Amino acid sequence: MDTSLALTIIGIVLTIVGIIFNAIPKLANKQIMGDLAEEAVNPAAALRTIIGATAITVGFTALYCRDLPTEQASTLLTALGIGFIVIISAITLTKLRGFADDIPIPPIIMFIILTVIAFYAS
Repeated sequence: MDTSLALTIIGIVLTIVGIIFNAIPKLANKQIMGDLAEEAVNPAAALRTIIGATAITVGFTALYCRDLPTEQASTLLTALGIGFIVIISAITLTKLRGFADDIPIPPIIMFIILTVIAFYAS
């Protein structure tokens, strides 16, 4: 896979996720975490929008760097792949550390796919 295509895919996916988290943070939280106590709804939505902004930032970075020369793009893709492994680990550890009842499978699958794309193209 071409590095430009990989960075485009990663950039688009993360930007879309970030936009969704910013556009509808309360609904995203409800889908991810179920019903929250009333006093937790707004702080959780604030954190979701920050996560969304971070996803948009990384997505834009990937999109803007898609025309880098192959060597530099490969370095960026390797760094993104390692970062995605850190995110997968953090998501998985929420269950193991007792912060969540279940491991959320959809984001794990999404980040595994993005990790494979990043390492395959690098």
